[in-house]
Amino acid sequence: MTGTDLDLLALGETMATFVRADSADAYRLITAGAESNVAAGMAALGCRTQWHSRLGTDELGEFVAASLTGAGVDVVAERDPDRHTGAAVKEVSATGSRMRYYRAGSAASRLDLLDAGPAQNAARLHLTGVTPALSLENRELVARLLNERSGGTSFDVNYRPALWSSAEHATSVLVPLARSADLVFIGDDEARALLGSDDIDVVARAIGMRPGQELVFKRGPVDAEFVTAIDRLAEPAHRVDALDLTGAGDAFAAGYLTATIWGWPPRARLRLGHFLASRVVGVLGDTLPGIDQADLTNVASELGQNWPYPIEETSR
Repeated sequence: MTGTDLDLLALGETMATFVRADSADAYRLITAGAESNVAAGMAALGCRTQWHSRLGTDELGEFVAASLTGAGVDVVAERDPDRHTGAAVKEVSATGSRMRYYRAGSAASRLDLLDAGPAQNAARLHLTGVTPALSLENRELVARLLNERSGGTSFDVNYRPALWSSAEHATSVLVPLARSADLVFIGDDEARALLGSDDIDVVARAIGMRPGQELVFKRGPVDAEFVTAIDRLAEPAHRVDALDLTGAGDAFAAGYLTATIWGWPPRARLRLGHFLASRVVGVLGDTLPGIDQADLTNVASELGQNWPYPIEETSR
């Protein structure tokens, strides 16, 4: 697919991740990548998405590419014979999850070696704060893409303390990148770590909120707030029993972006984001389980919106 055929192009690293719960006696292999999670979540809703990255010429790279293709994402991944595919080990318990990364020097730490043309020309481009944390080259690429495009950019701050030397360093990089994006996602925990406050007005001032820019401020299980230079509204989150919170923010972004593409109003975008997030926290893994059209039809009906795709296109 070319840029004009796509609903979204996402660029970033996806790792092959070995995951185990306390109750399990073995690890299973899944994919974990903020950007590809969004692309896969949108593909499950019938959107045309493409993921750009770099992988090693190893079996883990083959697994990542095959898994994302199976999720309905168009994979465009350059293979690097000298760098490995990023990997991680994830252990989930009743008290939370712990990640151990094996991604230093990975193929995706040099995304600057990709042809940036497709990312420049796609109608919508999704990036996160994970990519600039992986290398200086990646940081410069993300800044260039956000600054040179004429619109259609979304940026999830996605602050991961383990990837940065300090919160101050992360703030100095991530806040300017957020200012350059047309749509910014940030959580209250990230705001406290990076800005020293989870006051929505403090966050809005830090980002700048130029005309036309959107801020989506997520308060975990409480609510999410939509903010522009002239408007704001909040929508409560779904109350669900959570097994694993990893990937909830990506699922929320997938729902919000999809609803934006469909032309749904802000409150409906937040509602669809909450719905997808509530589905992913109930499974062990970062990506959405199967989507049932009946559930989506109910969500759309409650909001007075249309669900545009038949079930054949949303079953994965």
